[in-house]
Amino acid sequence: MFLVWGLGISGKAALKLLKSKGFKAVAGDDRENPHLWKEMLGEVDCVVLSPGVPPNHPLWKEAIRRDIEVIGETELAYRFFSGKLVAITGTDGKSTTTELTYRMLKASGLEVYKGGNIGLPFSSVVLESPNSTVVLEVSSFQGKTLKDFRPDVGVFLNFSRDHLDWHPSLEDYLESKYRIFSNQERGDSLILGRNQPELLATPSRARRIFLWRETLPFDENKVKLPGRHNLENLAGAAHAAMSLGATCEAVEEVAYTFGGLPYRLEFLGEFCGLKVYNDSKSTTVNALKAALESFGDGSVILIAGGKDKGDDFSLARELVKRKVVYAFLIGETAGKIAKSWEDATECELCKDLKEAVGKAFERAKEAKVLLFSPACSSFDMFESYADRGRSFNELVQQSAGKSACG
Repeated sequence: MFLVWGLGISGKAALKLLKSKGFKAVAGDDRENPHLWKEMLGEVDCVVLSPGVPPNHPLWKEAIRRDIEVIGETELAYRFFSGKLVAITGTDGKSTTTELTYRMLKASGLEVYKGGNIGLPFSSVVLESPNSTVVLEVSSFQGKTLKDFRPDVGVFLNFSRDHLDWHPSLEDYLESKYRIFSNQERGDSLILGRNQPELLATPSRARRIFLWRETLPFDENKVKLPGRHNLENLAGAAHAAMSLGATCEAVEEVAYTFGGLPYRLEFLGEFCGLKVYNDSKSTTVNALKAALESFGDGSVILIAGGKDKGDDFSLARELVKRKVVYAFLIGETAGKIAKSWEDATECELCKDLKEAVGKAFERAKEAKVLLFSPACSSFDMFESYADRGRSFNELVQQSAGKSACG
């Protein structure tokens, strides 16, 4: 019998997959029936955890103590999958690279799905089309519970400090990434995005493609996506897609027409003389740095801050000093960021995003760009990065419409 814990979208998909295959399964979560697992654990052979269940959860600890198998929804789905698989991870750029790879394969005429951390849960894809080509965005939360998982093509974009509010250590975070590729064999491919020691040490027997040594398979001057980091994402997607049969024509078509996903350095327009960008998906310091690199020196009014994941904001200090004229800081990390950027730029703590947007427009004449790039997760003030992004869009329209421009 299986115990599925966590009844979000992935947990429900896992339960549906198990029942479709004739397995007995019970399901619960910490909100509706938090004690159910204690009653059922003695009767199950395997626990399937949703990605949001952390390693310090008592269910996880107790299952390990009793030597009961613990896997996640991604691993479960893989055990019923027989198609071709691309797995994409990295601290930053996963969603954009997954979307690009999917579009390149689709434009080449392949039957392809996207899933994992973007699109459908892998279990839903397996239920619908178990023999298809699937492009998966795989997070470290999903990676930690992988065992047999083996992608035909793996993409490891980059690595930096992140998610230390979930992982017990930086080493555990990296090891969870490594699990995504550790079962690859010589017939598989592993695409490495940056010349970083953590990436070079990835335990995989696959043929390796080092993006920094490869010629871009498209003309970078025709690319629509802004920022140097997006050239890396495009290169990773192109090599992944071509490894599974994408055409050069399809790769170029996507590279020259795709303008980005919502809330990933998304250009909203010009308001009060400021070019406004919504980068709500920025949940790490590295993502913030990549966004800032897209703009000229001394040109940016920045809104940042959110839930603390244990990141080191001083890593962006020199870049902030060069690029940012004012920083309006919100959320749990506001004080920590202000201390890290002391003397780098003028910082002001705001009670919420509404206040920060209003104050930013009051300074509109002193910069060229308004960048919302939080460098933190959203869960201290919002339901998700998308909820946070929608709120920013609405506040920009409201503030600019009220002639709040400085």
